[in-house]
Amino acid sequence: MLNQNNSKMKKVISIAAVALMAFGLTSYVAENTANEFEFMSDLNTMLACANCSTGNNPDRDPPKTA
Repeated sequence: MLNQNNSKMKKVISIAAVALMAFGLTSYVAENTANEFEFMSDLNTMLACANCSTGNNPDRDPPKTA
């Protein structure tokens, strides 16, 4: 009787451990996916605006005054 209860308890603990690992893996993947989309959005912004962040371009002549 005691051995049978130990066996059931081991199964319950194993199932709980697998469920906990699955939940952790799912939350990890969801977080990384969100970060990846944020990175892609930032990358698209940088590519669309090549020199927006740098106001001074040393290769450019200064504006002419009339």
